[in-house]
Amino acid sequence: MIIVLLFAGLYLLDWSSVRSSKKTMKRGYFILLFLYLVWNTLAVSWPGWPNPNDAIRLVFGWADRISK
Repeated sequence: MIIVLLFAGLYLLDWSSVRSSKKTMKRGYFILLFLYLVWNTLAVSWPGWPNPNDAIRLVFGWADRISK
């Protein structure tokens, strides 16, 4: 849920540049936002689906081991 809110917030903060960008860039922003919303909805409703925070820990878990 945190990652979804983060990207949604970043999208809203960047709205002025998105509004003036090309159509393909706008489409990419909406697709990315939609994918994160769908992922989070599946993580909340389906017990086997990894939530975004678990995915981040899986991808960047090596950094935590290095810092210890």
